[in-house]
Amino acid sequence: MRRLRIGTPPNDKIMRIRDEGDSKRPPLVCVHGAGSSSVIWMDLVRRLSPVRRVVAPDLPGHGQSARWNPPDDVSIDMYRDAVGAVCATLEIERAVLMGHSMGALVCLAAAAAWPERVAGLVLVNGGARIHVAPSLFVKLTDDYARFGKWLARVAWSPSTPLDVVERWGGIALTAEQEITTADFRAVERYDGSALTARVKAPTLVLGGEDDLLTPPSLTRELAAGIPGARAVVLPAAGHMLVQEQPEAFFAELEAFLITST
Repeated sequence: MRRLRIGTPPNDKIMRIRDEGDSKRPPLVCVHGAGSSSVIWMDLVRRLSPVRRVVAPDLPGHGQSARWNPPDDVSIDMYRDAVGAVCATLEIERAVLMGHSMGALVCLAAAAAWPERVAGLVLVNGGARIHVAPSLFVKLTDDYARFGKWLARVAWSPSTPLDVVERWGGIALTAEQEITTADFRAVERYDGSALTARVKAPTLVLGGEDDLLTPPSLTRELAAGIPGARAVVLPAAGHMLVQEQPEAFFAELEAFLITST
């Protein structure tokens, strides 16, 4: 992990990022989902950094990054701009963007806003428009202490081994209550349907067959809206595809990176 200072004092902003590896190919920039942090990418960083530079930030207010805005001002576009600022500060001219869940929306927004800077796009467990169930906001508001356990029941495939759920369940959701709530409200408000046609980069869209939060229909719909995109729905996987089916996920990702970027 490294500490990145963005901007100039006294208005500079601090973000913590994982930044490992080196390559002449465009770096892979990984964006986590709602209430999470870059920890969800730590196995990926270890696996890919010998052959490609991998950058995974903690979004503002997540992990070890400072808040940039009050919770009421949290938005997908704010996170898009944060990712853009990270790349600019690191002097990354072009990157492959990969986002999980909310992070997929962030990466979609970035690819539409800055097509010349995006060499490839990987959208995992996402959708152009993600509806958040009202029951989720009830849990966030009334019973946050047990929200993680409730989310675990709907986020993982029934086929996922219990030890995997227990290992990741406690660290995948780490943000404070008001930030996590702001994230899900930002997801609920955002509609990226009009952005898909503006994506120019090669795109891979990955989903899980057992995903209840962003079901396979959203995976296929998202890919259908992006010119030339390929959709892959993996069996025996829910909303935590990267952790549930790592070998199948890496096979798809590595093939995409080799052939497309």
